[in-house]
Amino acid sequence: LREDVYRAIIQGKPVVDFEKIYEDLFDRVALSSLDRGYPLRDNSRSFYDPFKRVFDIIFSLIAGIISLSLYPFIILAIKLDDGGAAFIIQERVGQGGKEIKIIKFRSMKSSDRGVWVKKGDERITRVGKVLRKTRLDEIPQLYNVLKGDISLIGPRPDICGIKENLEKEIPYYNIRTIVKPGLSGWAQVNQERPPQSVEETKERLMYDLYYIKHRSILLDAKIALRTLGILASGTGL
Repeated sequence: LREDVYRAIIQGKPVVDFEKIYEDLFDRVALSSLDRGYPLRDNSRSFYDPFKRVFDIIFSLIAGIISLSLYPFIILAIKLDDGGAAFIIQERVGQGGKEIKIIKFRSMKSSDRGVWVKKGDERITRVGKVLRKTRLDEIPQLYNVLKGDISLIGPRPDICGIKENLEKEIPYYNIRTIVKPGLSGWAQVNQERPPQSVEETKERLMYDLYYIKHRSILLDAKIALRTLGILASGTGL
C-alpha cells in the first residue's frame, strides 16, 4: 500500500490523507491510525508550555481567592444535607501515570474509587446533585492547579482503580497521560456525558489524542469558551 502511495505521488495523482480527513470531520484521532504508526508529534512547545503554566498559576490564584466567599455557604449546605465531611480527597492518575490527590467538595455518600459515576447514581447526595450540575464541587481543585498537579485544560484525570482495567481493554490508552490532566478538556466539551463504559472511554481517548496532537493557546481558549457555555446551560452529571 505504501508503494502505491509513493507511485501515485510520483505520477502527480492526488493523494488523500485519511487520518487528516477523519480529524477534520470529527475533531478526534481514529484509534486505528495508531496501529499504522500514526505520529502524535508530542514535541516540546517552547512558548506554549511555559505560557500555559503561568496562566494556570495566575488564574487559579485569582479565581481561588474570589471563590473563597462561596466556601461558607457550600460547606453549610453539605453539613445540613447529611452532616458529613465538606471536603473529600480523591486519588487520580496524573501526568506520566503518577498518582495525584485532588480536593473537591463532597458530592457523594461514598468513594468513587474504581467505579464509574453514572447518571442517577444513588451515591450522589441532594446537595451533591446541585454541586455537580454547577461544577461548584470542583472549585477546590484550583489549589491543585496552583500546585501543578493538574492544569485548567487537559484530559480529565482517571479515577485510580479504573485506569488499570482500561489499559487492558483499550490499546494505547496510557498515551493520554503524557500531558498534564485538566479541569476541562476537549473530550469533556465534545461528549455529552462522562464515559460510563469501555466504548465511551474509547471515544474519549480519541478526543484526548486529538488534543495532545493539536494543543495550543487557541485550542485551549476554544475549550475554555465551550466550557463556559456548558456551565451556563447547567448540564452535567
